[in-house]
Amino acid sequence: MSRGRIRGIGIDAVAIDRMDITRMGMHVVSRMFNEAEVAEVTTLPPARKAEFLASRFAAKEAFVKALGTGFRGVSPRDIAVVVDDSGKPSLRIEEEPFGRLHLEKIAINLSVTHEGNLAIAFVVLEDIDGTS
Repeated sequence: MSRGRIRGIGIDAVAIDRMDITRMGMHVVSRMFNEAEVAEVTTLPPARKAEFLASRFAAKEAFVKALGTGFRGVSPRDIAVVVDDSGKPSLRIEEEPFGRLHLEKIAINLSVTHEGNLAIAFVVLEDIDGTS
């Protein structure tokens, strides 16, 4: 499939120290993050938890900014950041909002970085024209 025109871009930065899991509590974490992300953060050493959550939330915010909708029509829990074996991050959207938002013909490109106390994410949405 070839990619076409850029549909939207979004960027977000989250202060890592704002995502202190002990301060937020698991109830808040479970409302802001996908089940897979909640399960993964519980396996991390304490020093990595806030960075993990900040990068994931920045990615979710960047995605909804690229859509141009904010979190209307999609919940942060509907969006999960997944990482492949080589370390490349991508977004997985739950099936129901994926269809409702007509994402089947959109390529989602994600980049995440950390610098100092910031987690930064950048998303580019591209139309897919369906040809090889």
